[in-house]
Amino acid sequence: MDTEKVYNDNAEKWLRLEPSSLSDFTARPYVFEACGALNSRSVLDIGCGEGYCARELKRRGAGDYLAVDLSSQMIEAAQVQEAKDQYGIEYRACNVLEFTPDRQFDLCIAVFMFNYLRVEEMQRVFSMVYDSLVPQGQFIFSVPHPFFPFVHTAQSAPFYFSATGKNYFADVDQQFEGEIWKRSGEPLHVQCVHKTFGDYFNGLRQAGFSGMPELKELTVTSELAAQDETFFAPLLNEPLHVLFKISK
Repeated sequence: MDTEKVYNDNAEKWLRLEPSSLSDFTARPYVFEACGALNSRSVLDIGCGEGYCARELKRRGAGDYLAVDLSSQMIEAAQVQEAKDQYGIEYRACNVLEFTPDRQFDLCIAVFMFNYLRVEEMQRVFSMVYDSLVPQGQFIFSVPHPFFPFVHTAQSAPFYFSATGKNYFADVDQQFEGEIWKRSGEPLHVQCVHKTFGDYFNGLRQAGFSGMPELKELTVTSELAAQDETFFAPLLNEPLHVLFKISK
């Protein structure tokens, strides 16, 4: 299924001003934490969607902010909200595979964007990010845990990818369709182009990053399960997401 169409057709469902979908609780707070004290640092946000993370990082003190996304409808939704908020976020609709920033940034984030790219495409974007960062600039991104589709095989709420008959090593670059739920009970269509941990580490090295990335594996914690057992408990201690952080 075409990724651009998926998000153009569902932009209104993604728009939110507070945590709503599962990953707003299990992943995005850790992205914000990893960004640390922003102190007017400039940010490039690739795969920004309707601007949920952009707005939060601006509230936390980000400076010059450029946010791009493939979906024109998601960008339009972000711009409508920006007209209300006046945060000073610049949104652009573009294909990140054809995108070259016109300036450098202190920080680049990509929240669940690389799961829509094949390995070769991810490599190209990693290289673009490396070039777009100032010396010592940081790159923070989150992706679905590569093990998740193979460990969690139940195609049910609140999150799944369909990987029936697929193999962890043999099916790299294969696209798995899935859904992630809002706490309201509404499902959102998501996709995952499968990659291994090795693909991520090799891609960063080939792009020019020489250090070892910080890596955090994310799951539903017991604290979250206690807040809403019905919603969170089915995924307690499952390998849901991975957060990478690396400096240029």
